Amino acid sequence: MRMSVIRRLPVVLGLLGLAVTAQAQNRERTWEFDAGLLFSGSLDLDGEQGTGLDIDDDLGFTLGGTYNFTNRFALGFGFGWLSPDYTATYVPEDGLPNQTESLRAEMDVFSLYGKGTFNFIEGPITPFVEATLGWTAVDSNIADGPPVTGCWWDPWWGYICSSFYDTYSEDLTSWSYAAGVRWDVNRMWGLKAAYGVFELDTSSRTEDASIDMFTIQAIFRY
Repeated sequence: MRMSVIRRLPVVLGLLGLAVTAQAQNRERTWEFDAGLLFSGSLDLDGEQGTGLDIDDDLGFTLGGTYNFTNRFALGFGFGWLSPDYTATYVPEDGLPNQTESLRAEMDVFSLYGKGTFNFIEGPITPFVEATLGWTAVDSNIADGPPVTGCWWDPWWGYICSSFYDTYSEDLTSWSYAAGVRWDVNRMWGLKAAYGVFELDTSSRTEDASIDMFTIQAIFRY
């Protein structure tokens, strides 16, 4: 009896392994959420009359949600946040043409987008491609005028006055394309990593901005 059980043990373990694998790869009709880190490469943009923008590389984060229509095709949404340092070269209002000055600051970049994903393999480990289209808000954190002072009554601290600054900011159309590898560790969670290019439509002032992006994300599926 004991020998019979021992002989059957490899078969049982094999069936269990197949069952776990089947669960891990069955993404069809499931929701998943992802959270992770993104690394953006540096970028140099040249404008007119010697102006330009040199943006440093930076580490940010992403969050998103996806619905898997099949094991291979999915649609979703997401957003990302970066705060890279940059150097802006500009022509002062009272300066001569091509006479430039520079300043150093930190910008905030927030992106909201829809995304489509195609997995090449139905199994738990698969290469994939992904494309996004969305909107990106860029805040220079540089004041574009004198401060505005407002006052109000606080029930704890009494009468308070504070100054607020409007900053140079812009809303831009953005899109990206990426390729990577996904690993569904089990039916509940997994990992994916990708390299892609993030594009910003800045053609009204200079050439479009193309930024290299690397992401690594954890996936939570149900």
